[in-house]
Amino acid sequence: MGNNIQTSQNIENITEKEVGMRKLLNIIGIFIFGGTALTNVSTPLPSSEDTKEFLLFIVGSAIIYYFLVNIYFIGEVGRKIFFTILILLGCFSIFMAFYLGANSVPH
Repeated sequence: MGNNIQTSQNIENITEKEVGMRKLLNIIGIFIFGGTALTNVSTPLPSSEDTKEFLLFIVGSAIIYYFLVNIYFIGEVGRKIFFTILILLGCFSIFMAFYLGANSVPH
């Protein structure tokens, strides 16, 4: 009698549902950031410097959004990274709210 040895393999199955959700979130991102960029056409900002800062904000936000959406669907490690970054962004936002409330910028 011989021993039957079975090894386990870590295979990640990407379901059709995950692919569909990833695609949907990427399409929603196009509408969110495309629509936000188009607001500059309908309501122009007073100076070109303001327009530049506005578009840089949109591009930065879009990069963070797409990075987080796509890293979430990599797998279990990607989800851990996603939630860690989300928690850090939330803590930074709360810190900045208190900091800007205490140190207001004169206009």
